[in-house]
Amino acid sequence: MKLQRFSSFFKGLALTLCCVLLTVCSQESRSGAEQGVRFCLGVLTPSLFPFMALTNLLVKTGLCQAAGRRFGKWGSRLFRLSGALTPVLLLSLLGGYPVGAGGIAALRRQGMIEEEEARRAALFMVCAGPGFVLNYVGAAVYGSQAVGGILFAAQVIAVLLTGIGARFLAPREIVISKKENKVTVLPFSQALVESVTAAAHGMLSICAFVVLFSAVLGMLTPMVRGETARAAVYVLLEVCGAVDHCAVSQPVAVVAFAVGFGGLCVHCQIFAALGELGVSKGLFFLFRITQGLLTMGLACLGLRLLPQKAAVFCTAPTGSPALVGGSLLSGTVLLGVVISFFIAAKQIKTES
Repeated sequence: MKLQRFSSFFKGLALTLCCVLLTVCSQESRSGAEQGVRFCLGVLTPSLFPFMALTNLLVKTGLCQAAGRRFGKWGSRLFRLSGALTPVLLLSLLGGYPVGAGGIAALRRQGMIEEEEARRAALFMVCAGPGFVLNYVGAAVYGSQAVGGILFAAQVIAVLLTGIGARFLAPREIVISKKENKVTVLPFSQALVESVTAAAHGMLSICAFVVLFSAVLGMLTPMVRGETARAAVYVLLEVCGAVDHCAVSQPVAVVAFAVGFGGLCVHCQIFAALGELGVSKGLFFLFRITQGLLTMGLACLGLRLLPQKAAVFCTAPTGSPALVGGSLLSGTVLLGVVISFFIAAKQIKTES
């Protein structure tokens, strides 16, 4: 009871402080919001909207079900999930962060997957799309699509590894959904209209979160002293701002972690897309940390095996390029991961 009172008091205090800061730092928050709007129109909408519409269309026309019967065996063996989720996994890898969550929710509403396997799938079907990683992070930020390719490959492997790990969370007597005959298949014209409409609503929700978190970042970052602390704020809150900021001030390992972790803005987008599907927030957060660390480690390995000439891999002014930072950065990241682990573990215990 005392813990609940303290939590309510802390939330109220935080919200009050945010309102005060938004009033005092209105210009900074406005500039951050404007940057978020530009990013939504220039990057997110062109890369995410077509895949969100396509995911809904595949589910509503029954093509996802048919593809699952044909190609879903390897997905069932690897992840202990229904074959209908295999196309959703592929689309999440190609589309971007909330595409997988939207596909999972659509399959669940159609009755094509069980709630337990939907929850497990939502833990790991989280991935930045190639449009963001290759074209934006690689080509635009680092000036090299090869760097973006290494980061994207590292992230894909991290998603598959966490998916294999999630299979051990399944109950021993798992029942993979076989409700194929009860699925309502819509005519293509009707499915197209409903899919585009649903994607538009989802896109609006995503952009709203991006603008909000960009405004908060614009307000908070001038108050944070020190590049390491400022980078930590960016990585925790919003991946797009984290990439822009950390690519200049931090080693590439931090950017790789940010891409794999996603940030709280992406996490909110995913939970909004999942709707009423009850996924453990603590367990979800642990998976995001794990995926971020795996992406970081695999990216560093890939960049050592396939070294690039870009000087941005090292934040030091002289010397040979380095993929990771010094002891201060490493210690800060490790401390943050440890603290997040205990917070998430406590949340899991509370929810179970």
